[in-house]
Amino acid sequence: MSPASRGGASRALHLRALLIPDGHSARILDAIGGAMLVYRIGVPGIPLPIPQLVIIAILAVAVFRRPTRSFASASWYPLTMVLLLIFLATETYLNGLDPIRRAGSFAALIAFAGFLASGRLDVGSVIKGLGVGLALNVVLFYLRIAPNAYEGKLTGLLQDKNAGALVYAVGAILLAMATRILWKRLLIVAAGAVALVLTDSRTTMAAYAVAMLYLLVSTWLNRGLQLVALVGAVLAFFWADNNLTTLGDYAFDRKGSDAFRMRIDFASAQKAAAAPWYGSGLGTATVNLDSGTWFFHNSYQGLIVEGGVVLTVVTIGVYLVTGLGLSTHGFVDATPFDARAVTAATLVVCLCAVRLGEVFYAPVGFLVVGVGLARLLDPAGRDKAWWAP
Repeated sequence: MSPASRGGASRALHLRALLIPDGHSARILDAIGGAMLVYRIGVPGIPLPIPQLVIIAILAVAVFRRPTRSFASASWYPLTMVLLLIFLATETYLNGLDPIRRAGSFAALIAFAGFLASGRLDVGSVIKGLGVGLALNVVLFYLRIAPNAYEGKLTGLLQDKNAGALVYAVGAILLAMATRILWKRLLIVAAGAVALVLTDSRTTMAAYAVAMLYLLVSTWLNRGLQLVALVGAVLAFFWADNNLTTLGDYAFDRKGSDAFRMRIDFASAQKAAAAPWYGSGLGTATVNLDSGTWFFHNSYQGLIVEGGVVLTVVTIGVYLVTGLGLSTHGFVDATPFDARAVTAATLVVCLCAVRLGEVFYAPVGFLVVGVGLARLLDPAGRDKAWWAP
């Protein structure tokens, strides 16, 4: 390879890794869309959650924008996800269920990630908007304007403390990519840690802690040792998550809720074990206990029940490929902070999925997929048509 070719390849790797360039100016519409991902409260008469409706709205605008990155190096994503949607709609229908609403939500999230990756939606603007939305949520909550759903635990517009904690954890890690100044990055991740403590979500605190440890350690590691560090982070998460249940007041004030959660987990595991290889249909990741219907608390079991082996393998595969930076050209450079931050955010999602129900196909999950996918794409040619992938 000539020096010029090596220089071109190096610049391409840099463009992939540096998703929010210096002096970045946010697109207002994209930033508003990112901020609205915080609003999870249902609105009477509106069948879909607000984040999904916002995603659909910004997709309708962004479809007319020219892409800045090409899917030529990751054409597997649109092809695989379209085939997955066809499979899910078919198996749900054959199971005697209506696939339209749930499959439509999946399709919007898949397109959302694809538009982020292609540049139709600006990665930096959406992340900055999410950061503003999360900050406003804290202010509104403690001014007693936003709802208080968990007796003083930080929820607000995010409604659920565990789901909200996931958004704060991922949002803080991704928002740290918006600056190159170390003290600002430290301030952002510290603010994220404070928010997690205020939510009191044990699982997310443990996941965030090991993600921060990975970010620190991976600074001095090559790709191979980073993978070893990731394995160590997973083991550390399970240790921390298990031991937090016996720490201080947790050993006493959650015995009742934890016991009921164990009943849900047991019923969920039984339903997952009984599901056929192709799944029981979209929307079936629920159990009936004490005259009530409860969502699964394990996203992996949810994948197995809703779409069987196919949905499980494809979903986890997408997160691993985008989170680790695997492309048709090999590994994307894993040493820059942006690359390690995407891996850390993916780590949080995959770890929280062990204890939280709707994680993989939540808007914040596919925000991580979209940001990770963007690293795999090369810049688009100037003659790229507005309608091309």
